[in-house]
Amino acid sequence: MVLLHGLVSSGQVFGGPFDQLSTTHRLVVPDLLGFGRSLDETRGSFTTEDHLDALDQLAERAGLFERRWTIGAHSMGSAVALQWALRHPKHVERIVCWGAPIYTSPDATRRRISGSVMTRLFVLDTRWAERACAISCHHRSAAGWITAAAEPTLPVRVARGVSLHTWPAYRDAMRDLVLGTDWRQLLSQLDDHRIRVELTYGIADKVGDHDHARAIGAAGSHSTVTMIPNAGHHLPMSHPELCVAQLTGQSGHYSDAGLTPTS
Repeated sequence: MVLLHGLVSSGQVFGGPFDQLSTTHRLVVPDLLGFGRSLDETRGSFTTEDHLDALDQLAERAGLFERRWTIGAHSMGSAVALQWALRHPKHVERIVCWGAPIYTSPDATRRRISGSVMTRLFVLDTRWAERACAISCHHRSAAGWITAAAEPTLPVRVARGVSLHTWPAYRDAMRDLVLGTDWRQLLSQLDDHRIRVELTYGIADKVGDHDHARAIGAAGSHSTVTMIPNAGHHLPMSHPELCVAQLTGQSGHYSDAGLTPTS
């Protein structure tokens, strides 16, 4: 089992309930290149290929190429997971994605995420985003505590880790893994390899075009889309037992968590 986190995050999003996976599987939870414990202030490029190369090095050290993998991925990590699976289709058995930022086009992505002034400034306006990252880099500890105070719904350890990245890591992730991902093509190619992809969203999740995700998911014979009632974007933190059930192929036991999925 390999678990991949999302943008400006770390493997900390996969908390204690995920530890049970290690009783039956080898569990690998990396911080993606440029984020969290993989913070690299000397590097200026974090392309998709850079991320995949880093994961290959990790897989080699961990002996993963001797096994088949199930990948769980949150948000932006979904783009990394799908492209890594295409690089190694014989090793990947299935992929479970929570809150994948699937949109019809880069322009549609920009329109969808430009709903608030703060989002336009810090996500789409690179000048403000770069300035914010520069301030955060110089005051990481303070920035972490400010984030924890501003986002009380997040576990403190997760919120404090939000500042553990650099401007190049953020910039390239937004460009290549959020704005630049061709989700339809990726899912089609994975379907050709008969790799099962399970796309899961909370009904209240504002990330991703859920109708488009359903459409391209329905186009393949190895993809499914599930909507979870009373849930938002942070499913690995808000509904970890459900996520673990999906990873272990026991998603029929949603009733144990008091949830009823709708497809």
